[in-house]
Amino acid sequence: MRFILFFILVSSAAFSQKVITGKVIDKETSAPLLGVFIRDTKSENWSISEKDGTFRIIIPYNQDIELNFSLLGKMESNRVLKNDQNYILVTLEDNTLRLKEVVVTANKQRQYSELTLGTNAINNVQAFTLDDVLQQLPGQTTTDFNLNSFKNIIFRTATNTSSLNYQMKAFGTSFVMNDIPISNNENMQAFNPNSGLGNAFGTPTNIFTNPNSGIDLREISTNNIEEIKIIQGIPSAKYGDLTSGLVLITTKVGSSPYRVSASIRDATSELNLTKGYRFNTNNSMNVGLNYLDSKADARDNLLDYERINGNISWQYKNNNSTVKNTLTTNFRMNLDDAKADPDDISAQVVRNQKKGFSISNNLMWKPKNLWVDGINVNTSFSYDKQFSRRERWVNVPASAATDSYEEGIHDAVIVPSQYTSVSTVEGIPISTFLTLETTKTLTNKAGWIHSLVFGISNRTSTNKGAGRKNEVTGLLNFYTLNREGSSVLAYRDYNFNNTKTENQISAYAENRIFKKFENNQILNIDLGLRFDNQLGNLLLQPRINSSFSFNKALRIRGGFGLSSKAPSLNQLYTGDRYLDKLIGTGIYTYPGVYQKAWIQTIITPGDNLDLKPSKSYRTEAGFDLTLPFAGINVTGYYNKLFNGFVSQDIPVYRVIPKAEVTIVGTQVPTYQIVGTENFYYFNHSITNQSTSEDKGIETTVNFRKIKPLNLDISFNASYVYTSDFSDSQYYLASTNLLSPERYGVYKTRPTNQDNFTLGSNFNYHIPSVGLLISVRTEHILAQNKKQNVGDFPDGYLDSQFIYHEIPLADRSSIQKYGHLIKELPEIQTKLQRPIHNFHLRISKDFQNGFGISFYATNFLNLKPTYFNVTNQRTLSTTADFSFGTKLNYEF
Repeated sequence: MRFILFFILVSSAAFSQKVITGKVIDKETSAPLLGVFIRDTKSENWSISEKDGTFRIIIPYNQDIELNFSLLGKMESNRVLKNDQNYILVTLEDNTLRLKEVVVTANKQRQYSELTLGTNAINNVQAFTLDDVLQQLPGQTTTDFNLNSFKNIIFRTATNTSSLNYQMKAFGTSFVMNDIPISNNENMQAFNPNSGLGNAFGTPTNIFTNPNSGIDLREISTNNIEEIKIIQGIPSAKYGDLTSGLVLITTKVGSSPYRVSASIRDATSELNLTKGYRFNTNNSMNVGLNYLDSKADARDNLLDYERINGNISWQYKNNNSTVKNTLTTNFRMNLDDAKADPDDISAQVVRNQKKGFSISNNLMWKPKNLWVDGINVNTSFSYDKQFSRRERWVNVPASAATDSYEEGIHDAVIVPSQYTSVSTVEGIPISTFLTLETTKTLTNKAGWIHSLVFGISNRTSTNKGAGRKNEVTGLLNFYTLNREGSSVLAYRDYNFNNTKTENQISAYAENRIFKKFENNQILNIDLGLRFDNQLGNLLLQPRINSSFSFNKALRIRGGFGLSSKAPSLNQLYTGDRYLDKLIGTGIYTYPGVYQKAWIQTIITPGDNLDLKPSKSYRTEAGFDLTLPFAGINVTGYYNKLFNGFVSQDIPVYRVIPKAEVTIVGTQVPTYQIVGTENFYYFNHSITNQSTSEDKGIETTVNFRKIKPLNLDISFNASYVYTSDFSDSQYYLASTNLLSPERYGVYKTRPTNQDNFTLGSNFNYHIPSVGLLISVRTEHILAQNKKQNVGDFPDGYLDSQFIYHEIPLADRSSIQKYGHLIKELPEIQTKLQRPIHNFHLRISKDFQNGFGISFYATNFLNLKPTYFNVTNQRTLSTTADFSFGTKLNYEF
């Protein structure tokens, strides 16, 4: 309520406005530039240059003004106008390596801790996917080049990339393209979500699908990206459904020449084509096409990934530049193909395919007769068709199965010992997004500027696919019991039409406050409040970012905020749990006469509809220091993720019919019900019991260019300490089958990890000849992991699955509970020696439009060795030596 009253009071303040006019021209030819987007950095008011290069923009305050000028193919420029200036002439130059200053590193922008990667920074690595670009950021490390498994990312954590905690955190990293979020909530391509989180569907060494694991960055090519902004700290209140960071992507729209590029590296090749058309002063179009083929090994072609992306963007503005509308259509096809190894009869054959399209529209309107300055409407519709297929040859002792969806005892199908098993998942994920936003800037006589933003949004996620199916050639659908014939959690086909549409409704308000005091002291405060209704869960999320500049040399900043991430459809809708139990002693066989078995099916409701959104608390503080020789940025942070998603076994007790099998000679056996019996088993579920804390510090140092040497130097450092822990429990069976204590109940052991990395960039640049030589270094100085000892149970389950807590003093008693105590050694690993990696880029732009770049990862081929747990010398996991080249031609 106080927050709302604050906005009302601010809106009653007096305000004034003035008009700035100007002209934008090309630096080399002095020709006027049409379609330049001009934005006031304080109020977000905007304008677009006309055919003669002129523009007119309304500024709703009387202070110094900073305008941002951007145009496709030109170097972005920020210009400051003093309070008494009403006209400006701006020159923009081509964004090539012939620029006087080329920024190839992630640079800090605006007033907080955002990092921005422009076109030249994106090209600093041979980027086949967005993942390659983001590996440049502080705290990230370059990994082996491999596009044959899905890629995701999180920021500011030391959590191991192979752990479930990493996948859960990556699920909370949000990617927004042109103000439209990219959603993975409706992805359900998991073979068997009844077991754990159900991520795996692929060969033992390659995971292709990514439900509950974030966006697959392989699907996002970089050929059409103009800028990437990474917010590792506190996001604006307008962005929701996230807990682990935000990546804002801006794509290319506008007139441009044909640009063709070809890249090759190892067994991966890529082709790109883009072209921007200018139909008239009000209409332009941009077209892009990308094709990629990546093989894990060119010698056998067993693992192959293909990607085809295309986009068409049409931008319209009206005659007086009060309306700007961008309509974008994207189509995509991604294929993972794991072929059979002719030398391995048991090898799995996997095919994972995704085809789809999306349509989005971004409308910006400056109404003349309304109280608000601007109205923005963003809409999108996304449709995909996914198909995953796994085929494997199975050779096991004869077993039995059933496909019954009802509880009770059923005749079993006898499965042969050798057969071909085929498992498929067909999904049709559909998502929509709509947001309506209004802006208004007010100022008072004291010079306080308030840029107000109000918005509402709605996003939906649904999946209309045929779902999960399992079959054996010539037999009914089934899930085999294990070879001993005991009970196991079974599998049934599941139609995704059984799911419901996930709906999120949000409203947000933000006040961006700016005040300039005497002696160049500047205060910026972004006060935001977001309200989310995620699947019926009501969440209020305050967010604050602030900075204060004491002078041109020193600025301090800080902020905190809350955010949340809704569970996915794959986590909510897993289908009922089926447990199949062979009655009697298993399969009854009389050679040449009969083969008979019965299966008792027990059904437990399995959907996790009580899951709540995971939540994140994020806070940071830092300072920026501008010295005559360098700019220094330091940021400390503390982030806490709670209500995280984790798999949990739940003890279940059921009363079931007791069957007795009768065998008479060569007659087919029969059974009869002779009473009831108690049956105990564990059921899998997903709960909100995971927690993680990340705390660390990161810094960047950008030195002034050494002009006599044409050399730019920058350094970055990152240290982070992470604690992953959970309230979930796990159960270990007693070693004494006659003991009344059947299972020891243990708490999940917390894991502590830390990571300390350094990085540097050395860029030798000669603008006159368009030459750039860049050396990027990575140094991992510490990488430790410790999982605490958890040898002693907190309690036990008796023969009826009733929990009993063990007194603290007795938990370590060998005499009383030695049959429950397991030796779970402390897991502790340390980096035995620092890891150093060096990457090289050589790029040359020619005046005829031709450009060439050569890239080499770990070009010194540094590969230190370590002694593993068995005291054997082994190579480190640093990126392998790899090189490639990229050719560009513009005409």
